[in-house]
Amino acid sequence: MNREILRELVMNYGEFLDKEDYSEDAVKGLFTEDAEAEFAVGGTGIGVSAIAKGHQKMMESFDSALYNITNIVFDEEEDTYAKIRFHMEVLHEFKPEIAAHTPGNLFIVNDKIYMETRKEEIGWKIAKLQMKTVYKRMMSTEENLCIG
Repeated sequence: MNREILRELVMNYGEFLDKEDYSEDAVKGLFTEDAEAEFAVGGTGIGVSAIAKGHQKMMESFDSALYNITNIVFDEEEDTYAKIRFHMEVLHEFKPEIAAHTPGNLFIVNDKIYMETRKEEIGWKIAKLQMKTVYKRMMSTEENLCIG
């Protein structure tokens, strides 16, 4: 039962990223008040406000992003605590003013995400989030076209 709820929490995190609403209210819906997040771009945020600002900073150079979450693995499970890891591939599109100074307008990154979750009165929430970049590449839209 907890695995389905925890999978839903992971997918809700992906939806949070897709909606691009990095407000404190949106973060409160997913993270514990004392949560910690270590961002792939550097820096750590502790608490809802810092995590909201960290996500805003992480995305400030991009117009849009497409997220693909795969391989959800449960490393540890208890009644009120679980450790989860998964891969997240992200295709970012740079804002035009940033793309003008980069080798391409697209930035592809594959992160391994480590998530510690805790069950609270209102349900499961993220207590710790760690992003570790495995692969990254810049390219142009033209390079990304697959013609068969």
